[in-house]
Amino acid sequence: MKWYFVIPWYGTYIPGGAEAECRGAATHLRETGIEAEVLTTTVKDFMSDWSQNAYEPGIYEEEGVPVHRFTVQSTNHDIFGYINDRLLKKWKIRPEEETYFFKEMLRSDDLFRFIEENNGKDIFIFIPYMFTTSVEGVMIHPERSLLLPCLHNESYATLTPVRRAFEACAGVLFNVYEEKTLANRLYRLPPERQQVVGIGLDTTLAGNAERFRNAYQIREPFILYAGRKDEGKNTPLLIRYFNRFIQRQETNLKLVLIGNGQVPVPDSLQDRVVDLGFVPVQDKIDACRAATLFCQPSVNESFSLVIMEAWLQETPVMVHADCPVTRGHCIRSNGGLYFANYPEFEEILIRLLNETNLRESMGEAGRRYVLSNYQWDVVIERYKEAIHGWFGEI
Repeated sequence: MKWYFVIPWYGTYIPGGAEAECRGAATHLRETGIEAEVLTTTVKDFMSDWSQNAYEPGIYEEEGVPVHRFTVQSTNHDIFGYINDRLLKKWKIRPEEETYFFKEMLRSDDLFRFIEENNGKDIFIFIPYMFTTSVEGVMIHPERSLLLPCLHNESYATLTPVRRAFEACAGVLFNVYEEKTLANRLYRLPPERQQVVGIGLDTTLAGNAERFRNAYQIREPFILYAGRKDEGKNTPLLIRYFNRFIQRQETNLKLVLIGNGQVPVPDSLQDRVVDLGFVPVQDKIDACRAATLFCQPSVNESFSLVIMEAWLQETPVMVHADCPVTRGHCIRSNGGLYFANYPEFEEILIRLLNETNLRESMGEAGRRYVLSNYQWDVVIERYKEAIHGWFGEI
């Protein structure tokens, strides 16, 4: 029995969370003898034109994993963009607009044909939930289809075709318990068709604080943020709160930003906010080790790999209280604290800056949490347990 992971785009160069999860799962499953392969399109990545075939169709091999790439069809960008804009604004759309949304999003009839012509015992694992590849792909062989949704509390999750896919598939694999709770609030899912498997991490990466400080000439204590820098990740809120904090407190604290995108920084903060842009993985790990604390202000996370990376380097974290997933990680691990407003942000920050023992104990607790729950061998066993329970074989 082959395990096919179905994802809109695939490549070792793609930094996204769902893409990294798919790569890691497929690679580590193959190391245990599972015939895991990937079905994807010839689109390069999320930021590319979804009607543009960047690759030749065919079978590739990446990190030992067979990758089947299928051509995409031309779609109507204007229609898709119009409907997507309404969804982003949380406006209600009509049923016919839901149909057009997935029709004009990203389509590969060849990929769907490959799935349809598979009449064996193979299973299909669709990731993430909101793309046509998953929403329509699940419905081809729902009895052999699983969702690895990376579900968020957003407008896409309420669409009728999405609900249909969740309720028709043979099982749902969740990253965290809060994601499972959200799914059960939105859809009718039998308890026996749900499993929390988590995401595996490379726990061998070791950070070197002094190497980071020497490379980037940052000697002051600093808050670290790593990830996409935009409104959706709440990065502007972090900058506003940081600005307010240094105006109210006597401190040489800095804010270091790592990742793609741009965010406005007031002139008054030019010497206090250091935007390093995209950096090599080892530099990011070194930054995690050097940071006084890591802050994840996003309220819309399905897992947050960067929090785990910080905890592996024994760095405590601050998260936004309005994100159930990251708040849940902090509660279960005792490795972080959460804020709902500026006064709480300030109070937490003062405590963590002044109490070395608290920082160290939280960082150590966070590392234990990651090692206990998110090493790849632990996660792969959960995959196998779920598949064996649902299909009777692996």
